[in-house]
Amino acid sequence: MKKSLVAAALCAGGALPVQAQDAQLEPLLITATRFESGIDSAPVNVTVIDRAEISRSASDNLAGLLESRAGVHVNDLFGISGSKSRVDLGGFGGTGGLNTLILLNGRRLNDVDVSGANLAAIPLAAIERIEVIRGSSAVLYGDNAVGGVINIVTRDGFGTGRGEVELSTGSFDTHRLSARLRGGDESAWSLAVAGLTSNGYRDRSAFDDASFAADWSRPYGDNLWGFRVNGHYEEMELPGALNEPDFLADPTQAGTGALESTREHSHGLEGFLAGETISAELAWRSKHQEATIFGDTEADLATLSFTPRIRHDVGPHRLVAGIDLYHSELETSAFFPDTGWGANSNRSDLTRESYAVYLTDAIAVTERLEANLGARWQSVRFDVDNLDRISGTRTTDGRKDNLSSWEAGLAFTHGNGGRSYLRLAESFRFAVLDEVWSYFTGGIALLKPQEGRHFEIGTRQPVAGGHVSASAFRIRLTDEIAFDEGQFANVNLDPTEHTGLDLELQLPLTSQLALRGGYGLRRAEFREGAYSGNTVPEIPRHKANLAADYRTASYGQFTLEAVYTGERYFGNDFDNIGKRMPGHTRFDAAWSRDFDHWRVGLTVKNLTDEKAADSGFYSAWSANPYFYYPLPERAWYLTVGATF
Repeated sequence: MKKSLVAAALCAGGALPVQAQDAQLEPLLITATRFESGIDSAPVNVTVIDRAEISRSASDNLAGLLESRAGVHVNDLFGISGSKSRVDLGGFGGTGGLNTLILLNGRRLNDVDVSGANLAAIPLAAIERIEVIRGSSAVLYGDNAVGGVINIVTRDGFGTGRGEVELSTGSFDTHRLSARLRGGDESAWSLAVAGLTSNGYRDRSAFDDASFAADWSRPYGDNLWGFRVNGHYEEMELPGALNEPDFLADPTQAGTGALESTREHSHGLEGFLAGETISAELAWRSKHQEATIFGDTEADLATLSFTPRIRHDVGPHRLVAGIDLYHSELETSAFFPDTGWGANSNRSDLTRESYAVYLTDAIAVTERLEANLGARWQSVRFDVDNLDRISGTRTTDGRKDNLSSWEAGLAFTHGNGGRSYLRLAESFRFAVLDEVWSYFTGGIALLKPQEGRHFEIGTRQPVAGGHVSASAFRIRLTDEIAFDEGQFANVNLDPTEHTGLDLELQLPLTSQLALRGGYGLRRAEFREGAYSGNTVPEIPRHKANLAADYRTASYGQFTLEAVYTGERYFGNDFDNIGKRMPGHTRFDAAWSRDFDHWRVGLTVKNLTDEKAADSGFYSAWSANPYFYYPLPERAWYLTVGATF
């Protein structure tokens, strides 16, 4: 491929990686500007997890891979597939997944419902790299990009090698299959598939999971154009939460109550044009969900989007301008039997229209100093129509909001190649569709948009062939959107403040040994109102990670990872009247060795057999008010793979 096409393959629309022999010296990312740029020129705190790190990690799913990074907290319910996990970058607790934007090749995966982005839907075999952007990106991406953005870039069909296949088996009767094929020259295609079946760690926790991702692309002048298709299916038993006495006695047991389960299948189709000066995506995504949790619910969500943008240089100015158009429809049905408060049966139709325009300007003030300015205007309209099928009552309501966000920053490049930055920004988040409508009651509550002011400062410096980075932030929010168990409804909270510090180190000590470590500090408190001075629950104050990779020519590669998650208040405990959920440290180890075109590997999860939970909640209605979602005990997995 020509050099111009290589650059185009790395731009935001295409997000297509090239092989190592063609790659530029510094990793490229698309998240920070929605066009390709070097990681060392980004005016934000960025971590890039490349294909080599993904391959040697002890994590076998996307949620676990992200959990091992500085400042990234994952609320994991099951600990095997990563399904239903919530990623939290800015210290938001229960709404972390709604304040962190997940992208796939620059296109948002966050659906406009509370389930957010399903990390289990993306096969690891399909991923080329992951870009973690800490801090507000509301100007470029709008909704959800409050605490940060995670962009998952898939592998394309260009390069050498025809494909790979991997089989894995291990604890809890867990079996995995993943495969990837590629082909083409001027036109290229790739297909990745993955399947997972397991009895689960707990009683009544079996699940089946399957996904695929396909890509076809072709050069057009200095641009690329093509199509992407993806799909995901999962069926899960839900063992429920355990109160504390049951958790301490036997964490493998299921919670009390009726058998609960959920089923989901989703599909997406995207056409894209990717270039150095123009990019665009036209995408359609659908999702069908069924669940039995206290009652029976069913939902169908469809979203159509068009996201074109251009980049133009004028003297010292690098301008990026674009529009984001989204149309979403959610059809729901819910029935809850009479358990003492009367039966509920509702059917609703909800729509959300979103229109946005944005403009950013990176100004080269001097050879080393850059100023970054940006602004976004976005209009969102909700329309809700609910039918109470028991009383026959129909209720309709709607709301339209026009909001703007901005950012202003300075970035300075040091003589050693390092970079420091300072940013001020404004963000917003609109309520998702089932935050304004209740499955349980059919009630409509058109919440105000959440708005925030951000201050961010950070630096990234090269150190002995690696790097060290540090960043700090403060977010002052008004009308933060969250669920309040006391009102049994989604509400706008009183003003809050979220502050944090992230430290990260990557250091190759020798040609064989490399270390990676990180630390994240999070603090979120109410500034006013009935909870003034209280801590927002479900947010670990401290989180730390450390990993060592040791590579040998004769015995293969060894990886040891440790993640410490600190104490935090149980979910729902806005009053801070209960105790804190205990902190825990989990160790994972992996070994792998290559034999020509074959690879064998062994992974041991939770080496020390720690009894712990990432998620839990406080219920004032129970005599034992503390509830846990236990993570698996020590587990092992054997893997055999081949490339061809």
